[in-house]
Amino acid sequence: MEFPVDGLASVTQEVLERSAQDYMNSILHNNPDSPEHLTLANNIQVPIGLSNVGFVPLYGGYLRQKVLALFSPQDQFTAVGLYLLDRWWSLEDILKTADPARDGCVEVETLGERIVLYILNRVVYRAMEMSSDELPFLCHGESDNAKILWKDGQAVGFYSVKPSGSLCSTFLTQCYQLPIMDSIFVRKCHRGNGLGLQMLENFVDCFKEDCLGLRYPLSKAMYKVCGKYLSLYPADRDLLWEVESVGGPSQRTNIANKIQAMGLSALSKYLSFTEHSVLNPVVAENEGVMEEVTSRIQEQEAMEYTVEIVEEVTLVKVTKGKYWLFHVLDLGNNF
Repeated sequence: MEFPVDGLASVTQEVLERSAQDYMNSILHNNPDSPEHLTLANNIQVPIGLSNVGFVPLYGGYLRQKVLALFSPQDQFTAVGLYLLDRWWSLEDILKTADPARDGCVEVETLGERIVLYILNRVVYRAMEMSSDELPFLCHGESDNAKILWKDGQAVGFYSVKPSGSLCSTFLTQCYQLPIMDSIFVRKCHRGNGLGLQMLENFVDCFKEDCLGLRYPLSKAMYKVCGKYLSLYPADRDLLWEVESVGGPSQRTNIANKIQAMGLSALSKYLSFTEHSVLNPVVAENEGVMEEVTSRIQEQEAMEYTVEIVEEVTLVKVTKGKYWLFHVLDLGNNF
């Protein structure tokens, strides 16, 4: 079965929009008491009518290029399907490919790949999987440099880059001073399999510059990915920088040094906590004390700056029917 990303390889935006406009005109003559339906992956059937279809911009604020979207009656702000190749497709099918050559990190070039990137960023990430403490990515433009990560026939993530020398959209008279990875995302159901590291390695392999940037602020999960990368490639400790704005010399921070500082800070807090537990006369009573501390400090040859506190540190104190429980959570989720 051919999926939209495969069939749209040679289709232009004009042809796609003309087909969608013709379909919109045909809806005017449909029987409202017997509407079409789109069946989603969870077998829910969504009725199709003038009240829940409309054009959405493919590139954010740039309104000239659009796709026809279907919305659930229960949520008029999140698309559940798109009209492509003269029929409706669910989002899950749009994120699939029948081309076995589409595997790993593949550069976004065709209209179909731009639509896949749109779904991953605007719908899957922003509307479904973004945490409350995360900042949404900006919409990708028509000519933005981006790659989609394909695995087993599915689009499972993406990253985008601002090349060195390209014009900054925020500061129109300034250009980026180094290549900057300005977004990276892995679908939740595929996390924990090293895919974030795979994309970071791909990003590094694509450039020969001595310094590469990652857009500020990095998430806790991305710090973990960078720490893993630096443990595998210790010679690259001066390669990765967390950057703001266009990444000038005063707008970048060495990620290896920052991870080292974060690790030492976590270790200092842990040591302070345990010292307090021992010296505090209430905690130091001799009746029924049970202490369980799980921690790990990874020290690797030529990688002295990596310090990781594992998922939890727990101290339980039992005395005369009372207990105190101290719990320190882990540093974040993995990509």
